[in-house]
Amino acid sequence: MLCSNCGAESEIGKKFCGDCGVSLSFRCSQCGADSPADKRFCGDCGASLAMSNSTADSSAPGPGIAGIRGGALSTAGERRHLTSLFCDLVSSTEIAARLDPEEWHDVAAQYQRSAASAVMRLGGYVAKYLGDGLVVHFGYPEAHGDDAEQAVRAGLATVEAVAALNNDLAQKYGVTLSVRVGIHSGSVVVAHGGGKEADVFGDTPNIASRVQAAATPDSVLITAAVHRLVSGLFVVEDRGAHTLKGIAHPVQLYRVIQPTAVRRRTRGTHTLTSFVGRQGEMRLLLSRWTRAREGQGQLALVVGEPGIGKSRFVEEFRARIKDDAHLWVECAGEQFSAVTPFRAMVQILDQGLGWRGDESETERVSQLERSLRLVGVKLAEAVPLIAEMLNLTIPQKYLPLTFRPDQKRKRLLAALAGWVFGAARVQPLVMVIEDMHWLDPSTLELTQMLVEQSATVPLLLLCTARPEFRAPWPMRAHHAQITLGRLNDRQTREMVAGMAARSALTKEVMDAVVRRTDGVPLFAEELARLIVDGVGRVFAREIPATLRDSLAARLDRLGNAKEVAQLAAVIGREFSYELIRAVSPLPENEISSALEKLTDAELIYSRGIPPEATYQFKHALIQDAAYESLLKSIRHQYHGRIARVLKEQFARISDVQPELLAHHYTEGRLFEDAVPCWLQAGQKAARDSANAEALVHLRSGLELLSTLPERPESAQQELAFQAALGPVLIAVRGWSAAETEATYKRAVQLCQQIGNAPQLFQALYGECAVYAVRPQLHEMHELAERFLSLAHQRQQSDAIVEGNFLVGYALFFMADLPGALKHLQCAIELYGTKPRRDLAEQYGHDPGMSCRFFASCTLWLLGHPEQARKMALECISLAKSVAHSFSLAYAHATAALAFQLQHDISLVREQAKAGMVISREQGIPHFLGFSEAMWGWVLTQEGQTETGIEHLCQGAAGWRSQGSELLQPYWLALLADAYGKTRQVNRALAAVTEALNIVDQTGETFYQPELYRLHGELTLQQANSQAQIVNVKSDAEASFRKAIEIASRQQSKWLELRAATSLARLLQTGGDRSAARDLLVPIHSWFIEELDMYDLKDARALLDELAV
Repeated sequence: MLCSNCGAESEIGKKFCGDCGVSLSFRCSQCGADSPADKRFCGDCGASLAMSNSTADSSAPGPGIAGIRGGALSTAGERRHLTSLFCDLVSSTEIAARLDPEEWHDVAAQYQRSAASAVMRLGGYVAKYLGDGLVVHFGYPEAHGDDAEQAVRAGLATVEAVAALNNDLAQKYGVTLSVRVGIHSGSVVVAHGGGKEADVFGDTPNIASRVQAAATPDSVLITAAVHRLVSGLFVVEDRGAHTLKGIAHPVQLYRVIQPTAVRRRTRGTHTLTSFVGRQGEMRLLLSRWTRAREGQGQLALVVGEPGIGKSRFVEEFRARIKDDAHLWVECAGEQFSAVTPFRAMVQILDQGLGWRGDESETERVSQLERSLRLVGVKLAEAVPLIAEMLNLTIPQKYLPLTFRPDQKRKRLLAALAGWVFGAARVQPLVMVIEDMHWLDPSTLELTQMLVEQSATVPLLLLCTARPEFRAPWPMRAHHAQITLGRLNDRQTREMVAGMAARSALTKEVMDAVVRRTDGVPLFAEELARLIVDGVGRVFAREIPATLRDSLAARLDRLGNAKEVAQLAAVIGREFSYELIRAVSPLPENEISSALEKLTDAELIYSRGIPPEATYQFKHALIQDAAYESLLKSIRHQYHGRIARVLKEQFARISDVQPELLAHHYTEGRLFEDAVPCWLQAGQKAARDSANAEALVHLRSGLELLSTLPERPESAQQELAFQAALGPVLIAVRGWSAAETEATYKRAVQLCQQIGNAPQLFQALYGECAVYAVRPQLHEMHELAERFLSLAHQRQQSDAIVEGNFLVGYALFFMADLPGALKHLQCAIELYGTKPRRDLAEQYGHDPGMSCRFFASCTLWLLGHPEQARKMALECISLAKSVAHSFSLAYAHATAALAFQLQHDISLVREQAKAGMVISREQGIPHFLGFSEAMWGWVLTQEGQTETGIEHLCQGAAGWRSQGSELLQPYWLALLADAYGKTRQVNRALAAVTEALNIVDQTGETFYQPELYRLHGELTLQQANSQAQIVNVKSDAEASFRKAIEIASRQQSKWLELRAATSLARLLQTGGDRSAARDLLVPIHSWFIEELDMYDLKDARALLDELAV
C-alpha cells in the first residue's frame, strides 16, 4: 500500500510508513473514509477494506504510453492542474537558538505532525518536508475538482492547528509558534525520477513559496489564480500586486480571512444523463415540429453553454416524436475538422443512404442513385457531383464534369439541397446539426441555403450551438431560438435522484448536492456519478470550480484505460477501433478492455462491434481534458505515430482528407512531412471552390514552411503555396487587399530567385491585377510592360497575348487611346479566332474576350462607332464559345458599358440583364454589381430615375465591395447625369467634383472630358434666372473648353463632339451663332454623315438650328 503522506510503498499489514513514520491508512472505496491499516472494515459505512486495498493502486494515475515510435511502454510524466501550498514557521532560527536540540526536534516534530494532519484531512499530499517548511500538493496523485478550495481550507486549518499547540509548547518550552501559508494554482508536469517520489516541474510550487514569504504571521495568502477558483467561498482582503523574488511580473495577492456562509459561484456545465425540466422549451420545439410536418419548414436553434444539456434535449425530443412518421439524420461540427469541406454533411449522407460500412464502391454508388431517384433528383448531374464529394469512382455512364470549380461547388450545393428537400417531401425530415460553432464553412453554407429555402418543405432543421455562434442568416417567422438555462433546485433534486436510484442517499447528502451545484446540470451529474460510483465522501466536497477539473478527476479513476483515452483524444473527437488498434502499442485485449471501460464510464459512445466499431467522446471537453493531461512531448509522439499510420495503412483517409494528415504531422512536429500535405489540402479545397478552407490550409503550410531551415527546394515549395494562395485571396479578400498584393509580390520575387519558373507570368498577372483595380495605373503600366518584355524574351506566345492585353488595359484608362488600340489589336491578332479556354483557366479570364471589350471602347472614343459596335458583339460571341462562366459574366457586364458609351439603351438593357443573371447563377458578385449599375442607368433613361439611381448606387457599391476602386469616376458621371434629370443639381455637382478629384489622384483619365462637360451643363442648370445664367456662363464655358482641350489631346473624338455640342449650344443662347457654328462644324464633319448615332443626331440638330 502507498503512504498518503510521502507516497512510499509499505508492506500490507504495517501500521506506520517506514520512510516518514506517519500512520498508514486505507481509504474506503464505498464512502471514502480513512481507516487505520490494522482495521478490516470501514468505521463509517462498514464496507470491507480488503477490496479497497486490492484496488488502491489501480486507481492511481497511469504512467502514460511513451516511446510509442518503438512500440514500447515506459514511465513518463503527465500534465496536471495543481494547487500548491507552502507552509513555513515564522522565526524558526530564533526559536531553535533558544532551545536544546532535543527540545527543538520535539517542537518541530509536533509542528510537522499537526500541519501534515491538517492538510491531509482535506486531501492534501505532503510532497516534501523542508526543515521547518511543508510543500503540499492538491490535485496529485488524484484530482478532485475542488482542490483549490480544499487547499485554502487546509491553509486556514494549518494556522489553527499550529495555534492549538501553543498552550502546551508555552508551558513546556516557553515558546509559541506562528506560521505563514502561501497558495498558488497552475499547470505543472509531474514525473518520477530515479526514486519513488514524484518530481513537480513548473513554477507553481515556487510561486507558492514566494507568496508564503510575503504573508504576515498566522495568515494565508493566495494568488489571483487561486482567488478565481474560490471566488465567493471565502472572505478575502485584497493585498494588491506584489513583486516577488524570482518572479518576472507582479503577482496580485489576497489574504484569506475566513470561509463565507454562501457557497455559490459561477461554474462550467456539461451534459445531463436524465432529462428533467425544459418543458416550456420542449413544447416550443414540438409545436415547430407540428408546423414542419404540415409543410411549413422550420429552424430551431438550441443555444447553451458547454454541457448545459443541448444534446440531451435533442435526444429527448427524438424520444417524444418516435411515433410520428419521419426520417431522422444528424451530424455534428468537429473542432479538428472545421476546415474539412462538407465534413459534417458526409455524416448526414452516410445515414441517409443507409451505408453500413462494408459496401463496395459500386454498391455505394447504386445506393446513392436509388436515393436520388426516390427523392426526385436528376441523376445525370447530381450523381457525379455527390460521388466526387464522397470520393467514389464515378461510373463511366456519366459524362465528365466540366464545370469551373466555383460553378461545380454551386451545383453541388444545389444537388445536396435537392436531396434534402426531396427526402423531406417523401417523408417529414428532422435534420440535426450539433455544435454549429465548429461546423465546416461548406456545410454551414449548405445549412444557410436550407434555412433560406425550406419555408415550404416538411423539414425541421434542429441545430445546437454555443452562445458565441452567430448565425449567418437573419431570423424569420419560421425560425426559433431556444436558449437552455440552469435547473432549479427541484429539477436538480429530481435529476440526481434518478441517477442515484440504487444508492440510499440521505436528505443531507441530497441537500448538499442541490446546494452546491447551483443549477448547473453537469456539476450535479458529475457529483451524483461520483457518489454512485462509491468514490469516497465526495459529496462533502465543493463542486469543481471548472468542468475540466471535474473531468480530470474522472480520468484519474480509469486506471490504465486513461492511457487509451489520452491516445484517442489525440486522434480526434471520433475514432475507429481499427485506427486506435493500429496506433497503440498496447496488446489488442488491453485496448478492447480499455474501450469497454471508457464506454461503461460513459466517457465515450460506441457504435458497432470491433473491429468495425467507431467511438466518439461524449463531449468535446472530455476529449480536451484527456488531451491536455498529456505531456507535450508525448502528444508530439502520438501525433507523429498517427500520421505515419494514416499514410501507410489508411491511404484512403489521407488521400480524401489531406488536411487531417497535415494536422497530425504538424502537431507531431514533423514539419517537413506536413508542408506538402497542407499544400495538397489547400489545392484540393481550392479546386472545389471551398475557399475559406483553402485559405486556412495554405496559410498553415506557409507558416510551417517559414520555420524550416533553408533547403534547395524551399523556394519552389513556397512559390507553389503563393501561386495557389493568390486566386484564393482574390476570391475571399478581393483584388486590392494588402495580403493579396503581398502574396503576388512574393510570388514574383520567388520566380526571380528560382529563375525560369513556370508560375512567373501568373504571378506577374496577379500583381498587375492588384494595381489595376486600386487603381494604381502608372505602376500597373510599368509592370505590364515588364510582363510583355519578358514574354517576348522567352518567346511565350500565350504570355505575349496576355501582356499586350495588360498594357492596352493600362493605356486605355490612362487615355492613351492610340497606344491602347495598338496593343489590343496585336493581342487579338495573336489570339486568333479559336476559343482558348486554357488561357481563361490560367489567367482567370479569357484575354481574347477582354481585349475585344477594351478595343470596342477605345474605337468608340477614337471616333469609329461601327467598328466599336462590331468588336463589342464579337466580345460576347467569343465569351459564349469559350464557355467560361467568369469570362461570360465579364463579357455581358462590360459589353453593357460599351453600349452605354454609344447610348444604345436597348443593347445596354439586354447585356446588363444577361450579366446579372449569369453572375447570380454562378456566384460572381464582382460583375453582379457592375451589371446592376448598368441596369440602373437604363432605368434612369426610361423615366424610372429614382429607382435607377438606387440600382446604380447599389451596383457601384457592390463592384467596390469586391476591392475595386476602378471606374469610380465613370459611375459618378452616370450618377451625376441621373441627379441632373431629377433637378438634384447640388448632388450632381458634388458627384462630378468627387469624380474629378479621383481622376487627379489615380490618373484614370479616359472619361475626364465628359466630367468637365457635365460640370458645365450642371453649372448652367443650377442658375434659376437670366441674371444668374449670365453670371455662371463664363464658368460653364470654361468647363466646356477644358473638356474640348482634354478630348482633343486624347484624340477622343466622340467626347470632343459632345463637349463641342454643349459649348455651341451655350454660344447660341448668348447670340453668338457664328462662333457656335464655326466650333461645331469641324468636329462634326470628321464623322461619317450617315451614321445614326445619338450624339451625332444631337449635333446635327443643333447645326440645323444654327443654319436658319
